[in-house]
Amino acid sequence: MTFTEYLQQKRYSEITVNRYTGYIERFLAWLNAENIDAALFTYNELLSFMGHCQRNGVTKRTAYGILCVIRHYCNYLIHEGKRTDNPAAGVFIRGLVRKLPANPLNMEDLEELYKQYSIQLNVDASKKIMFGLLVYQGVTVGELTRIERKDIRLKEGKIRISGTKTTNERTLDLNAIQVIDLQQYLDKNKWKEGKLFTEGRRKDISEKNINNRLQHMFSQLKQLNPKVINAKQIRSSVITHWLRKHHLRQVQYMAGHKYVSSTQRYQLNNLDDLKNELANHHPMA
Repeated sequence: MTFTEYLQQKRYSEITVNRYTGYIERFLAWLNAENIDAALFTYNELLSFMGHCQRNGVTKRTAYGILCVIRHYCNYLIHEGKRTDNPAAGVFIRGLVRKLPANPLNMEDLEELYKQYSIQLNVDASKKIMFGLLVYQGVTVGELTRIERKDIRLKEGKIRISGTKTTNERTLDLNAIQVIDLQQYLDKNKWKEGKLFTEGRRKDISEKNINNRLQHMFSQLKQLNPKVINAKQIRSSVITHWLRKHHLRQVQYMAGHKYVSSTQRYQLNNLDDLKNELANHHPMA
């Protein structure tokens, strides 16, 4: 099996496969120039290659992309029985800036916002449920699009969030108030198959449809709390809250992150919150 076939087997898109192939060819060309066997290169030699990239003007963002592909390539070699280790597993790019949505909300604000939004008579049930999933399960907009009726397990009080090429599957607890709303919603919509937020008996639902509903939802939410920005801000706030209560690896699972580094970046929000709290209560303030 070739590396390209390995990626295709992992169900990566054609665009991603082509990009990954181009990155790995760059690395293999360097190994060849250095007379290093791809099945035998070491951690130190990988660091030398990263230094080579830096000296040749490769940006940190691109270097990070190349490094991720080398990790995949090592896993491919392990799969093929050509290696027993992955030297790229412990290598990270320092100083790589990952932006998070600004102005995270605390959980008390989110729960109060959910209560206020839920009692509005002019808000339909699907929007209430969507907002609840944002607040209590930290789902993404794409995940709202994919949730099916069979993913809701009311008797267990749980919901299954399916995985994708970029996210992991997970099963999360539902809040008690969500169970009540979901039960009423499902009782009203008698069909048992298909997407959760379809209208009528349509089996398909586009992300554009969800985005239109969310746009209207957030217009309403901003009237209740001007600090509200968008769904990404809500998810960022929820993950930040989880990190205060749970172990890093547990939050990685709850958020559906494939890599723990994706979860670690939300710890920056915790640090900023701590700095603000210290500033507010400092004796010299």
